[in-house]
Amino acid sequence: MKKIQLILILFAITFSSCNRIQELKEKIKNKIGFNDEIKISEKVPYSIQIKELRSYYKAKDIEERAERKGVDAYIVSEESSDGIWYRILSGAEESIIKIEELKNEIQSKLSIDNLEIINYKNIRENLVVNINDNVEESKRINSKKPDLPNKLFSLIEKFPRDDNFIVKNFFLVNCPDSVKNIRKYKVGYNLQNDLPRGISLKMLMKKSKCIAEVIYEDNLFGDKLTIDIVTLKKNHGIELENLQKATFLPSNKKVNQLKIADYFAEKILSTGEYSFEEKAKIKISSKFSPLKSILLSNDNQNFYGYKVTIKPKKNKDIFRTYFILVSEDLSTVVFSQSTEKSDEEIIEIIKQIGKSNGLNDYDEFYNSFYTLPSRINDEFICFSTEKLTSRYAKERRNAEWSKKMVGHWVTSAHFYGEKTRNWSVSLFDLLNDEKVNYIYENLYLKTKRNESGVKEIGVRDRTGLIDLNRYPNELSFPASRFVVSINNGNGGKSKESNLINIGNLLQLK
Repeated sequence: MKKIQLILILFAITFSSCNRIQELKEKIKNKIGFNDEIKISEKVPYSIQIKELRSYYKAKDIEERAERKGVDAYIVSEESSDGIWYRILSGAEESIIKIEELKNEIQSKLSIDNLEIINYKNIRENLVVNINDNVEESKRINSKKPDLPNKLFSLIEKFPRDDNFIVKNFFLVNCPDSVKNIRKYKVGYNLQNDLPRGISLKMLMKKSKCIAEVIYEDNLFGDKLTIDIVTLKKNHGIELENLQKATFLPSNKKVNQLKIADYFAEKILSTGEYSFEEKAKIKISSKFSPLKSILLSNDNQNFYGYKVTIKPKKNKDIFRTYFILVSEDLSTVVFSQSTEKSDEEIIEIIKQIGKSNGLNDYDEFYNSFYTLPSRINDEFICFSTEKLTSRYAKERRNAEWSKKMVGHWVTSAHFYGEKTRNWSVSLFDLLNDEKVNYIYENLYLKTKRNESGVKEIGVRDRTGLIDLNRYPNELSFPASRFVVSINNGNGGKSKESNLINIGNLLQLK
């Protein structure tokens, strides 16, 4: 009798397990875009394109995000006239009617309106459907910490991390200890920025040790969010009670937090007469992880400040909202704004300040910033990153090499030396050496080498170009995943040997 009962129990367990497996299979089958791993082909030529990117690893991020939202996705690559693009696709159907139905389903699931239907016949010539993980692109370089002031790394580490974002634009500005030297940092305060109206970089630099701004972009939806973080000087000049105790958490710290925030809030409000103005107090808690709290205990604090909302008269239906927040130790000011994210979404992101390695967690930042020299005597002024758009190619008359640069990131770092004055280095991250060889050596060199006033030159065992001025405007050369451009800035006095030495100091593997 006991044996019969045991058999019945085992049968029930087996039957139940089979049911669960079947339920799981049905659940997977119901995932939008799922069709037994059938991918776009001659037989099923229609698919839905979710996004296309230059970077395989960024494409993987979107593929995984779509999967989490219940949309089956896969990646294909295409060598177009503009270079290699990675397409994130979903589904494959034999008729336009079926693919339209799938498009509507995916749009409702992902809340995206601009999905594109792809026809295999239009892209098959250079299409690779089954991509190996052994792509040429390397995810992250291996290098030492650049020879820059520690205050800059502390600032970089404060920025929030969100796996749904890419860093579309970024800048980091070092500020002079004395306002008397502000003109030497002119390239820094002339950087294009998205600071709140009424607040200029030059004004901030006079009050700060360093400043950084990030424009994040949602990798799927394209929504943008700007966050500026400012490290104030002790003697920043904003009138406060017990200012001399500012770095020692005075008892009236909340009052002083609001005073600093109010100083900047009034700068915004004084920029014009608006049909609507509101300045509301706000508190955001940014409590860090236990490990981070041990390492940076002074950062485990609340932010107080204001949410400023205005409604310009010319744009009757548009409200602009700015967050101005100050840390408890009065050393950090945070500005944030977005015309696309809700207040709640912005607040949730601000809460992540200091909870990660900051911008170091973003490959598009790390892979360029950490190529800067591990030892250098000249003074760092600023560093900026942006993703190249079609405008870059248009400004270069749509030269073939310039069109292939679109979609990649470029970063520029500016320095100042007492003898060499202003100089800069720009790094165009083309992701792998093969692509660099093709774009620079096969396309760029061919168009430039016959021009007057330039000559070919060897740098790091590669062939580059330099102009023949006493103080050359530019030295360019290919190196690893980058095309490198080293320039004399306004009034720069770096000679050919100086520029070559800088090229040799860069951490290029």
